[in-house]
Amino acid sequence: MGKYNSSKTRVTPLFNKIGSDDSMLNELFKLFKYKVPKFENESVLEICYGKNEKRIPAPKSMLTWMLNNLSELNKLPNYGIKNNESQSYIKRKLLFAGDSKTLKEAIDAVSNVEKSSDSRWYVFEGKTAPDIYIKTKESIFIGEAKRTERNITTKTLWLKNRDQLIRHIDSLLDQEKEIYSFYLLENKTFKNYYEQSMKLYNDRSYFESNLKHRNEQQIDRAFKSFIGFIFWEDLAEKFDIPFPEINE
Repeated sequence: MGKYNSSKTRVTPLFNKIGSDDSMLNELFKLFKYKVPKFENESVLEICYGKNEKRIPAPKSMLTWMLNNLSELNKLPNYGIKNNESQSYIKRKLLFAGDSKTLKEAIDAVSNVEKSSDSRWYVFEGKTAPDIYIKTKESIFIGEAKRTERNITTKTLWLKNRDQLIRHIDSLLDQEKEIYSFYLLENKTFKNYYEQSMKLYNDRSYFESNLKHRNEQQIDRAFKSFIGFIFWEDLAEKFDIPFPEINE
């Protein structure tokens, strides 16, 4: 991140120019390998990026799966709680010790709370925030932007198999809208940093390993949501944007 922050040096300049303009969004998505529905009649309902990234809660099915499969979570000192005299520490200690009453309390809390705070003792995955979020009447488009990072993000604090883009997709699977997911990448760093990683999204088993709480139909939906990747260099030429090299 730092001075090469892709959100500030790439995403924000791009979407400040494109905004919710149907024709420009159509030009953008024509660059991808797979077709998406045409933007028309001012179809964009919401667009979030940069300082206003959309923060989406983890699905309840994921939070519940984690509670029922604590042995698959990474082992953290003090169960991830800084204060070992706190109520949260006591609850998590009981939870990891296999106390059935505490487990039931945690599962009930996940089920009944409309929006769980990331800091609650029974929550092991926080909100996810795609770099680009575009909602239309029929669809949701979510994108991740990369520049100089040496790889995509494939894990979280608690899970070794939890791909960042798939987390975004997963957070939307309980909605009826069509989902389209993608990457915006730097061409000059693609071969060394991202070429092999992008092949993962052509492998359904990669989605399965990241979506153990989902059924086959939902995994298929997540897998088919990926429309590919395009390069910042092509976007700069297409929209005549002089992207800054560093964040000033």
